[in-house]
Amino acid sequence: MIDAYIVDDREVDRYTARRRLAKSGRFAAVHEAEDGRIFLDKLFDQPRVAASEGPLVLMDISMPVMDGFQTVDALRARMIEQGWPKDVIVVMVSSSSAERDRARAAERPLVRGYFEKPIRVQDVEEMLRLFEGRDLPSTR
Repeated sequence: MIDAYIVDDREVDRYTARRRLAKSGRFAAVHEAEDGRIFLDKLFDQPRVAASEGPLVLMDISMPVMDGFQTVDALRARMIEQGWPKDVIVVMVSSSSAERDRARAAERPLVRGYFEKPIRVQDVEEMLRLFEGRDLPSTR
């Protein structure tokens, strides 16, 4: 079973994503955060079990406090700083189909995919393929 984080400032988008993830039956726990700072606090405040796989993170691009790109950059920096395994898989989710956002997401080593809202059943299936085929990104 997989742990997941949904990081999005809009309750309706978190609700939709949570329902889609639950429907797959593959997730042990689905955590939520309204912005990047809350997400980082939640993730790094939990004890890390050495044998566990890192979570799947659904990261909204446009949020107050820290946007998705700033959050992914801070996540990567903290993983390196704290010696975390390179096993956190991030997928960006956005209502934007802008090529610029896709390109910015692709520049980040932790980001494995880009999905447009609302999250669909097929999107969750693709996220699971990305997670299971985890050709893990470099944090260096």
